[in-house]
Amino acid sequence: MISVSKTQSLLRKFKGKKVLVLGDLVLDHYLEGTVSRISPEAPVPVVALGDGCERNIPGGAANVALNVLSLGGMPIMAGVVGKDRDGDTLLGLLSDAGVNVESVVSDSSRPTTVKTRIMGRNQQLMRIDREKTHFLSPEIDTALRLKIDSVMSVADSIILEDYDKGVLAPGIIKHIIDSALKNKKYVSVDPKIRNFWSFANCSLFKPNRHEAGNALGINIDGIDIAIDAAREIQKRLSADAVLITLGSNGSILVHRNDDLPEHFPTVARLVFDVSGAGDSVIAVMGLAGSCGMAVTDAARLANLAAAAVCAEPGVYAVRPDDIIREAGRFE
Repeated sequence: MISVSKTQSLLRKFKGKKVLVLGDLVLDHYLEGTVSRISPEAPVPVVALGDGCERNIPGGAANVALNVLSLGGMPIMAGVVGKDRDGDTLLGLLSDAGVNVESVVSDSSRPTTVKTRIMGRNQQLMRIDREKTHFLSPEIDTALRLKIDSVMSVADSIILEDYDKGVLAPGIIKHIIDSALKNKKYVSVDPKIRNFWSFANCSLFKPNRHEAGNALGINIDGIDIAIDAAREIQKRLSADAVLITLGSNGSILVHRNDDLPEHFPTVARLVFDVSGAGDSVIAVMGLAGSCGMAVTDAARLANLAAAAVCAEPGVYAVRPDDIIREAGRFE
């Protein structure tokens, strides 16, 4: 485990680091009310909405940017929103929080991705998604590449956050990684299934157990299998490091410069909600890459960050104090 003093020292390195976060922006929309009866029209609950029942929260890659910000970094948000009210709302929320949104492109041919959750008695009753997940048109893809190219030189590292909504396609992925290699930038990847094998030569690849298992056609149900899976992924992608998150079993790290894999058992003592834990992990790993931190130290910080986020209700942007508090439990 990592000491409090070392944790504090490592986290101070994040301050002011510029991280380009590229991926699928999502607006998480909540409608919260009370349930007291079943509808006479169908066997479904009737949700009565009151004052202050509606909330909007940045999600997807936008939540990763908020995590970078809360950890002391300076996120540069890149991606696509629709030319609609939801897009304006999402960009407004990010801008008000202090996220640079100048590299976000508006697309009139697709709506902003919105996930509306209808809540009653603190339970999710239904989710309604509004989205188009086809890849970007050539015009929008080109516009986004130009935005990215214009900020590549000032970014200390890049995070590619794929929620499989169409922003990241094999062509733009290769363009970014090739450019990052040329400019000696660290690239962290949080993948989904569709583009899983498109991130060749990245610095860090962070799938979860289900994504890695689906990509390899296996069931990852133990630590040894997870280690073999991480090694196979690292070999196929020629990635510098692979970190597979395993939920309650922690995570497995395999990296190019060390033949010995590392298992980081989960340190979560209270699991209130796992929403957003993966976003916090990739934010930590991306910031760590921006300051040349050893990947094993980064993975330990990320493990503590995940524990802190799981103890919070809903999506939560982790802070340095949260990570330090978790480290303090082991001294």
